[in-house]
Amino acid sequence: MLVAGMARDKGKLVGVDLFDDYFSHRDDSRFQRLRLWLDESFAHIDFALCATSAMRHMLECRYQSTPIHVMNDPHETFEPEKLRDRLTEKYADLTSSRALHVAWYGMGDNPYFSVGLPDLCGFAGHLEALQRPGWTVKLTILTNRRAMVADQLVELRKIPVPFELKEWSLAEEEELLKKSHISFLPVCAQNFSVVKSLNRAVTALCHGTQVFSPGFDLYDRLDDFIYQRAAPLNDAIDSGQFRLRDETILKLEEVFADCADPAAEARRLMAFLQEREEHRIAASPIGLAPEASPDPSCALICGRDTNATAYRLAKRTGILTIASPGTPVTANFDIRFEWNDTFTGLNLLISEAVCARLADEIAGKARPCGRIIETTYRKLSMLDLPSLACPGGGAAWTGSRAAALATYPVEYATMRAAMAEILPKVECISDENWRWPFSYVRQTARLN
Repeated sequence: MLVAGMARDKGKLVGVDLFDDYFSHRDDSRFQRLRLWLDESFAHIDFALCATSAMRHMLECRYQSTPIHVMNDPHETFEPEKLRDRLTEKYADLTSSRALHVAWYGMGDNPYFSVGLPDLCGFAGHLEALQRPGWTVKLTILTNRRAMVADQLVELRKIPVPFELKEWSLAEEEELLKKSHISFLPVCAQNFSVVKSLNRAVTALCHGTQVFSPGFDLYDRLDDFIYQRAAPLNDAIDSGQFRLRDETILKLEEVFADCADPAAEARRLMAFLQEREEHRIAASPIGLAPEASPDPSCALICGRDTNATAYRLAKRTGILTIASPGTPVTANFDIRFEWNDTFTGLNLLISEAVCARLADEIAGKARPCGRIIETTYRKLSMLDLPSLACPGGGAAWTGSRAAALATYPVEYATMRAAMAEILPKVECISDENWRWPFSYVRQTARLN
C-alpha cells in the first residue's frame, strides 16, 4: 500500500493482480486479515486484474466502482505443426500399445483448502471406467513433496488404477505431457476452485493430450476439446475421432485467440490501461494528467507489531509515520498517539515538521512538549481537538492484553477522526502484524 501511495503521488495508475480466491469465504475467520487487506487495497487503486470471469464477478459484487479486467492465462508456445505431428505419434502409440497413459500434475495441497490430491482421489472413480477389456490405464502423478504426507498417501492407495507418484518439476511435467495421451484434471465446486484459470487445460492441449475433466465445468470456454465423462472419451479411443485431432487444430487456434493468446491478451490489457488513463485525465479539473503531489498523500499507522521494512520505506520516501498508543517507543515517528492520564482520550504529539503542514488554527493550539528519541514534538489534547475523545477507553489503564483488545477498535476510530481533522487530504495505511485485532482496518482505510 505504501508503494501504491507513492506511485499515485507521482501521477501513476495503480492496480492489483488477484489470482486465488481467499476473500469470498465470509464465514471463515482465517481469511479476515486478507479480506481487510483487500478492502484497504481497493480504497487505493485505480483498477484490478484477475484471470477469470468468475473471479471478476466475485470482486464486482463487493467493489462495484473499481474497473476490473480479466487477463486470461496465455499459452507459452502453441505450434500447430508440431502439435499435429505429436498427435499422430500419440495415436500410433496408443493403438499399438493399447495402454492409456494418463497424467495428473500440479500442486497437491493447499494450507487452507482440500484441493489437489484430494480432488484426484475424490474423482478417481472416473478413471476406472477407462480400464476396459483390452486396454490398460497407467496413471502418473506429479506433485510437490509437501503434499506427500502419510494421510494423503493412504488415500492415493485407493485409486482404482495403477499409478506412479513423482515429485513435480518443470522438466518432469514437460516429459510427462510429451508421452501422455490424457490429462486428468478434475475440479471440485468449492469457491477456491471455481475461479481458477484455464492454464492447466491450455498447457495440456498444447502438448497434444486429451483433457478429461469431471466435476465442475471450469474449462467451459474450451468445451469443444474437453471430456467431462468417460463414455465419450472411450468412444473416441475406439474410433480415433478425438476432440483434439488433426482436423480440429485450426478450431483450437481460434479458441486460443479468444482466451489464451499472449499477444491478444497483451493488446487487450494495453487497451484497458489506456482507457483508464484517459478516464483519469478526463476526470481531472483541467483535463490534463494529474501532476505529482509535492507532499505524500498517505501515512503509515504503525500498530503494536509493525513491519520494520514498511517503516523504513516510509521514512526513506517521506511518507508520514504514525505511532499508535501500543507502538513500542523505539523509533522516531512524525506523529504519536498516546493515552491521556485519565484514559478518557488520546493525546496527539506532532513533530515540528508536520506542524508546518497544519492549518493555522490547529497549529496554533499545539504546545511544545519536549523530545522523544531524536524528534521534538508539540502536543494537542482532546480539549484542543474534541475528536481525540475516546469513549470506552477506560480499560486501557490496566495494560493487560484483554484490555488492549477491548480498546483497539476505539483507538483506531479515534486516530481516524483526529487525522481526518488535522490532515484531511491524507489517507492512512495500517500496518499491524499483531494477531489479536480483527476489525480495525476497515474503519481506517480512507481518511479524506
